[in-house]
Amino acid sequence: MTDEKKEKLELAISAIQKRWGTRIIGRSAQQAKKDFPSISTSFPQLDEALGIGGIPRGRISELIGIPTSGMATLALKIIAAAQEKGGTAVYLDLTRTFDPGYAWRCGVQLSHLTLIHPYTVQQSLAILSDFGINGGIDLLIFDMPLSLQNEPRTALKLSSTLGRLLAPLSKNESALLFLTSLPAESHAAYPEQATLPHFATLRLQLSKERWLYKEQDVRGYEAQVLIAKNKLHTPGQNVRIDITFNGTVEEDSV
Repeated sequence: MTDEKKEKLELAISAIQKRWGTRIIGRSAQQAKKDFPSISTSFPQLDEALGIGGIPRGRISELIGIPTSGMATLALKIIAAAQEKGGTAVYLDLTRTFDPGYAWRCGVQLSHLTLIHPYTVQQSLAILSDFGINGGIDLLIFDMPLSLQNEPRTALKLSSTLGRLLAPLSKNESALLFLTSLPAESHAAYPEQATLPHFATLRLQLSKERWLYKEQDVRGYEAQVLIAKNKLHTPGQNVRIDITFNGTVEEDSV
């Protein structure tokens, strides 16, 4: 490569990194993935399976599950992990199901969590866009049921919003985490949607496997985490975790 071509290449790389973030281009793909910034899930085995130590910063991730699947608990533990490192978190509770007491038992510092209850889907997406573009947030949580995501007008607006957020999220290294709640009667192995599968770097589906007992008392349940999509590492792995009713979570020793 001539000096002129090298100079043009460096200028192009510099312009792309300035627009999309310094980590958008790496000299070595393997090294870039290894050093990719992340927020721990609080489960060492799951962090290891994800390949980068947790959910990726600067990208969009998604947790999927029916009520009681463990999805909400995992999201709360991710918030607690971000806060433990001095990070900031915003929770957009469109479903109004956020439980402060349970969040506190999962380690969330409620005084340092910005909790928002949007009145409409359109308002929630506008607020999400504002936070994502302005930066200063380590973790953005968006709780949005699958039924709403699949509404044609909402899907179109969601796609437009996420498209605008890709560059700011990468530049600010903010992690955007969607919580996609499925209908309680859902038995689908994995939902196909029009929007999030395209934009998400990471998709995890949680399902409750069995109850956990201590003597004769139910102390919690075992949940399985399927890594359904992972652009930064190998997808398709399953990790089992234990979730107890006092908010304590630990990896299954089996």
